Amino acid sequence: MAPAISEHLENGLCHDSSTPANGAAHHEAPSMPKSPGLNNQFAFTPRKLRVITIGAGFSGLLMAHKFQHRFPEMQSYVEHTIFEGRKELGGTWAFPFDPNPDWSRFYSSGTEIQDYILRTAKKWDLDRDVRLNHWVREARWVDERGQWRVTVEHQGQRRDEYADVLLSGQGVLVHYKWPTILGLHDFKGRITHSAAWDHDYDYNDKRIAVIGNGSSGIQIVPQLQKLPGTDVTNFLRGPTWVYYRVPPSTHLGRETDDPNPAYTEEEKKRWRENPAELRKMRHDMIARTNKAFRMFVKGSDTNKDAVAFATKQMAAKLSNDTRLCEMLIPKWEVGCRRITPGPGYLESFTKPNCHVTNSKITHISEGAVHTEDGQTHKVDVVVCATGFDVSHRPQYPLIGLNDVDLRDSWDHEPESYLSVAAPDMPNYFCMMGPNAVVGHGSLMEALNWTGDYFCQWIKKIATEDIKSATPKKSAVRAFNDYCDEIHKTLVWSGDCVSWYKRGTKDGRVTALFGGSALLYKRMIENVRAEDFDITYRSENHFSFMGNGFTADEFDDSKDLGWYVEK
Repeated sequence: MAPAISEHLENGLCHDSSTPANGAAHHEAPSMPKSPGLNNQFAFTPRKLRVITIGAGFSGLLMAHKFQHRFPEMQSYVEHTIFEGRKELGGTWAFPFDPNPDWSRFYSSGTEIQDYILRTAKKWDLDRDVRLNHWVREARWVDERGQWRVTVEHQGQRRDEYADVLLSGQGVLVHYKWPTILGLHDFKGRITHSAAWDHDYDYNDKRIAVIGNGSSGIQIVPQLQKLPGTDVTNFLRGPTWVYYRVPPSTHLGRETDDPNPAYTEEEKKRWRENPAELRKMRHDMIARTNKAFRMFVKGSDTNKDAVAFATKQMAAKLSNDTRLCEMLIPKWEVGCRRITPGPGYLESFTKPNCHVTNSKITHISEGAVHTEDGQTHKVDVVVCATGFDVSHRPQYPLIGLNDVDLRDSWDHEPESYLSVAAPDMPNYFCMMGPNAVVGHGSLMEALNWTGDYFCQWIKKIATEDIKSATPKKSAVRAFNDYCDEIHKTLVWSGDCVSWYKRGTKDGRVTALFGGSALLYKRMIENVRAEDFDITYRSENHFSFMGNGFTADEFDDSKDLGWYVEK
């Protein structure tokens, strides 16, 4: 706004005594006649909001970018703080707002991705709002204030912070879990978890047990098998689909048999100099993925074809070994569990230093893993690639209206509103809540859409003087009931044990959205306020109309006739 300007209303016209050098005058709200019920600001003037985001991974940094860059006007009324418990930023994937033309390979390493995250955060100043080594210990809604009281711990000291809006950027695959195996911690060798990898330990010349064949185990086995002098045994409970629906060669437009091809210097140079080329490759990859959703329809010809294709591809990688094929190729639908490309995983078992067993582990002794078939597997290292707590439950008390704790609400059958909100939790929004888009399409794009949705709500809360917005229980119930009906038609409810169903074979699908990624995008493009209980800070919830004028009417740079069509 310009300095204070002497102005008054006369016959509906505004007269001012000064105009900026650029010719556009920006004026303060006019002085209106006194009225006890009048808000003497422009209509939709945003009030200042404190927003706290929990977690400085991909989602938290994405929100920092939205407040600072995608919607820069929000900086004038949003004070944003990100609390991160760990000592540095982290993340799993690449930001949609800053594609990287310099990835070394089609599937990049964790180290390379981490370097990209840190570099990109600095480039965009996303770490400006981050407070590292700050653990959230409790969040409690204080209805009298219309705010969340967030208790954080830093260097052993606890303090309370207050937020008008609380965002969770932690996701679901955060808190890793150890397997419940008798004697695990009696083992005298090295024990590590895939989610807390010790990069300084020398795995060369070791006998190594890898427990689990989820996405992490599938990535770890071939890397350990390649090390000098190792002997690796993978312990698994059952098979999983490991294949390429679309090989890298199709995405790259060039022939290659490498399951994880390196990008050529020519390709990287072309993408650096012509970002449109990089966008086209990413666009085409995502378009193919979205088109493939029909494959997840239970009993469809597309899924049957996928089963036949995957079976043939996996058998070939296993050198058509009858024992390996029987043990590693599923009999259930493709997509029932997460499909993993797993470059080099299946091929590892054809090497003399890599073994696999599906005999149940009975116990672990000081120097060996013992299985139900009577075998004793002597090992030096036990790697637990046993996944995460996928219950969606917060790891700290998150207490909303009427003392409802979300840890209890989401203990058994977690139910959300569109994966982004929960009943009894006012002004609380989360990334990757129950029934999120994590089984199909680009998760990064889905989180990007979700972040835009959060910003819509924050703008609405700020500009309409809203105290709180809470999903109606009836809306949450209806959404989950209908998702359940859709899931009956999809392979995610198929005949396999999956974390999509909280580690069960025949339970509800609680992790995945009931439909395609494109349907999800359509559903969160706009706020459905009718699905929320909204309370206001003013007795008259139209007080956001202010003095009857919008700010644009007193900004000479604005076109006040923009709506004329022809």
